[in-house]
Amino acid sequence: MVPRPRLLRVGSLLVATLACLAFFAPASAQEYTIGPRDILKVVVWGHDDLSKDYPVDADGFVPFPLVGRVKAGGLTTKEFAGELREVLEKDYLVNPQVLVSVKEYLSKKVYVLGEAEKRGLFYLTGPTSILEVLSQAGGLSKTAGKQIVLMRNHRPTASGPPSGSVILRLDVDKIQAGDAAENIRVEDEDMILIPKGHAFFVLGEVKNAGTFPLDKQVSVLEGVTLAGGFNERAAPAGVKIIRRTGDGRQETLSLDLSGSVPRDGDFKIHDGDTVLVPKGNTFFVFGEVKKPGAYQLDKETNILEGITIAGGFTDKAAPSRTRVIRNTVKGQQVINIDMNDIIKRGQRDKAIALQENDVVVVPESFF
Repeated sequence: MVPRPRLLRVGSLLVATLACLAFFAPASAQEYTIGPRDILKVVVWGHDDLSKDYPVDADGFVPFPLVGRVKAGGLTTKEFAGELREVLEKDYLVNPQVLVSVKEYLSKKVYVLGEAEKRGLFYLTGPTSILEVLSQAGGLSKTAGKQIVLMRNHRPTASGPPSGSVILRLDVDKIQAGDAAENIRVEDEDMILIPKGHAFFVLGEVKNAGTFPLDKQVSVLEGVTLAGGFNERAAPAGVKIIRRTGDGRQETLSLDLSGSVPRDGDFKIHDGDTVLVPKGNTFFVFGEVKKPGAYQLDKETNILEGITIAGGFTDKAAPSRTRVIRNTVKGQQVINIDMNDIIKRGQRDKAIALQENDVVVVPESFF
């Protein structure tokens, strides 16, 4: 048993604690949640042998002397300090005073590509807006356009596998003006693409996703070729073009690029288009849902479940005019569905099963 140290006098302990708090605890660190690969600075007052820098393991635990591995992932620095204090006090120290700060933020990161002054990888040190990330990247270059594309991949959770990816198109002027709907908070592994004034995007299952200049007429097949071509996970028959219309609305076009002579290979890309190449066994939800994007069809999924996976309807949605766009051997089929029949009137038989490459479109209400 390790001998218990003498208790420090209360006065000196209080002064030392306040001094350490002022040095180690910036306001933003209190909101930051610790993650794998972060480096933590731990101070156990009066115990220099325990006061060191500790890396967080890949599973979110910190190996700590005397007590073994202590969970840190998902906790704030204050919460982790409390956990250490509890286990140290249980068998080893009397009233231990523990302070924790993040020395190196290495667990949460975003990528900035395209027309930024400093492109690359940026680590998140707390809740961070997209404008703050752009500031870290030195701002936009002179050749940047007026839209930004944010691609967000859904990661595995305790309840299941990743559900797909979300693509958001954001207005630069509104972001810079502080519009909360556009200047959103970024998440770990987000990819921010900043195009040139005349450019298009190729995302998803290609070898070199990114932003490409549109300095001449380009077909969708040429666009995919510029992005390195399809990778081995791609579903060429389910390619989507996400396009902003003249009135500011977003439309989604389904293209088939499969085969040696793709049926839609000559389709022309417009300025600002996003070419999305999905994985196999994917469906899409676009329009007035909270998380539009591509999702994996891992099991039998009906239209209500698909919309739920995409975050549900927004306040501007018109559920009664929902439609499913489906490619068949006879061509494109449009299936109109009144979601109110399913949700409010209990007509569950109208909740059709989704198929690979289906596009669910929820339009905006007229009122």
